[in-house]
Amino acid sequence: MVKYEYKVVNVAISQWTSRAKSDYLKIINDYGAQGWRFLQFAPPKVRPRGVKGIDLIFERVVPAEE
Repeated sequence: MVKYEYKVVNVAISQWTSRAKSDYLKIINDYGAQGWRFLQFAPPKVRPRGVKGIDLIFERVVPAEE
């Protein structure tokens, strides 16, 4: 049976510009180079004045134990 592990990386959103404070595409590519697959993003911090950040969710296969 294939097993997976997951990683969540938070990217802050500027309250002034509503843009990501970090280069999220670079983060996705860096994790991809390490074998992580980007699954989706989710806004974990929704407040009355908007989203405060997004979570980038990654997965990869856990190597089988021999």
